Amino acid sequence: MKLQTLASTLALLTYAQASPVQQVLADDGGPSRPNDPDFPLFPALPFNATVPGVDYDLIAKLRTSPNAVTRHALLPDDAFKFDFINPPNNPFVKLEGRGGRLINAFGATMPALIGQGASAGIGFTAPCGFNTPHTHPRATELSIIVKGRMITEFVTETGTRKIRAEHQAYSMALFPRGSLHLEFNPDCEEMIFVAAFNDEDPGINAPAETLFQLDDDFAGLALGLEFIEGADIDKYRHLVPATLAQGVESCLRRCGIKKAGDEQGEL
Repeated sequence: MKLQTLASTLALLTYAQASPVQQVLADDGGPSRPNDPDFPLFPALPFNATVPGVDYDLIAKLRTSPNAVTRHALLPDDAFKFDFINPPNNPFVKLEGRGGRLINAFGATMPALIGQGASAGIGFTAPCGFNTPHTHPRATELSIIVKGRMITEFVTETGTRKIRAEHQAYSMALFPRGSLHLEFNPDCEEMIFVAAFNDEDPGINAPAETLFQLDDDFAGLALGLEFIEGADIDKYRHLVPATLAQGVESCLRRCGIKKAGDEQGEL
């Protein structure tokens, strides 16, 4: 067994033990369960499928409208307002896990943004809440903390060094387009950040979760688990943390937060 392979395996197991986990597969081994509170990511959309609650007709008209004047005429006054506390009933609006929730004002959730080249979101992050590593493939993110304290890290691409920072209230983090980044609340109080994007559809890709959408053998090879039988990869799927997971054991211990499945209340 290669030393690097063993180290990769142990790192994966150690990380999973420090945070709540999600069950990626349904109980019967079928597709992932989109309503599972520990699996807040949007499920993969099948070929030629549509999403209930999205106004495809209005969005099509806005995208094919000849100019800004005609787009403007298609929208009522309240279309130019977005309430992050009472957001619209749209499946793309909210991502929620044990560690908090993200409310998104994107083109699909606020059609008035179509053609504007901008969007925004607010993260309400619980004590020790961890927004696990992810990328926005189509946008740069400016993340402004408005309450609490936030630890951020990002890597732009292979060959660049990791950038780490600690932010107090009204500090801003820059995450370049496509960079792999994370946000963590190291304290025992709620942390809130406001994120702005230079695209109406910034997108989100959480590599730890989406890796297991690949065929079992390929996912195993990517993790350095080539010594594991392909059929056994399911043993590792459940170790992937939810996108807004409550993690980092020292924070949980300090804040007196029980880990998932800890019936004794001891960390």
